[in-house]
Amino acid sequence: MLQLEPGMIIWTWVTFIALMILLRKVAWKPLIAMIEERDKAIAEGLKKAELAREEAERLLAEQKENMSKTHEEIREMLDNSKKMAENSRKEMVSQAREEADKIIERGKVDIDRERQDAISNMKKDVSNLIVQAASKLIGVSMDEQKHKELIEDSIKKLGQN
Repeated sequence: MLQLEPGMIIWTWVTFIALMILLRKVAWKPLIAMIEERDKAIAEGLKKAELAREEAERLLAEQKENMSKTHEEIREMLDNSKKMAENSRKEMVSQAREEADKIIERGKVDIDRERQDAISNMKKDVSNLIVQAASKLIGVSMDEQKHKELIEDSIKKLGQN
C-alpha cells in the first residue's frame, strides 16, 4: 500500500499541474479579480466614508459657528431690548416727574389765587364790619370819602398786627 510507483507519481504530477493550469485559467483569475474588485470597493467605501466624515466635521464646525453667531445676535438683541426698556422707563419716570411738577405748580398757583381771593374777601368783610361798627359807635352815617379813609386806616392797622 505504501509503495512508490514511478508511473503513478508522474501521472499524479501531470494531473496536478494540469489541474493547476485549469484552475488558474478558470477559477483562479476570476477569484483574484473578484478579490481585487472587492478590495477596490472596500477602499472606495473607506474613501467615501472618510470624505463623508470630513464633510460632517466641516458642517458641524460651520453649524457651531452659526450657532455662536446666533447666540451673539440674540445676546445683542437682548441687550438692546434692555437698553430700550431702561430708556423707556427713564422717559416715563421723567414725564411723570414733569407732570407731577406741573400739578404741584398749578396747585401752588391755585392756592395763591385762593389766598388772594380770601384776603380780598376778608378785607371787604372787615371794611363792612368796620363801617357798621363805626356807624353804630358814632351814630352818624359817613360820606364816601370818610368811609374810604376809615377803611384804609383800619386795614393798615390790621396789616401791622
